[in-house]
Amino acid sequence: MGDFITEEDLTPFASIDPDRAEAMIADAEALAVEAAPCIAEAGFTKQAALKAILRGAILRWNDSGTGAVTTQTAGPYAQTFDTRQTRRSLFWPSEIEQLQNLCATSGAGKAFSVDTVPLCGSVHADTCSLTFGALYCSCGADLAGVPLWGDV
Repeated sequence: MGDFITEEDLTPFASIDPDRAEAMIADAEALAVEAAPCIAEAGFTKQAALKAILRGAILRWNDSGTGAVTTQTAGPYAQTFDTRQTRRSLFWPSEIEQLQNLCATSGAGKAFSVDTVPLCGSVHADTCSLTFGALYCSCGADLAGVPLWGDV
C-alpha cells in the first residue's frame, strides 16, 4: 500500500528489513482504514497526524521482539529472556480513538437538548388543590405559571 506512510518514514527510528516493513505498513494501513474509513477518502487533510499514529504503532510492533525464549548459562548462573507477547491488536484503544477523531467533524451535527421546564416554580392560588395536599393542580398554574383562576 504505502498510501499514508512509507518505509523511509520508519528508517530514522529503526532499521527494518524492507520486505518486512512493507508488510507491516500494509497491515497497519488496512487496519487503520477499517477503524477510520474517512482516511481513505480523497479530501482527507490530516495526513501528518495519521502518519504519526501509524508510525508509533508500527515501531511498537517492530520492537515487540521475535517472540522467542532465550536462555544463557554461565557456570551456576542462568539468565532467561522472554520476548513472547500475545498480539491482541496492532492499535491500542487510544490509537483507535485518535484515528476515529481524525474523521470527526468540527462540532456539527452533535446532539443537543431543549429544556421545556421553567426555571422557577409555579405560584398556585390559595384555593388550589395542591395547597390542601392533592397530587394535581386545580388553579391552572402548572399550565400558565400563574393561577388562571383564584387568588394568589
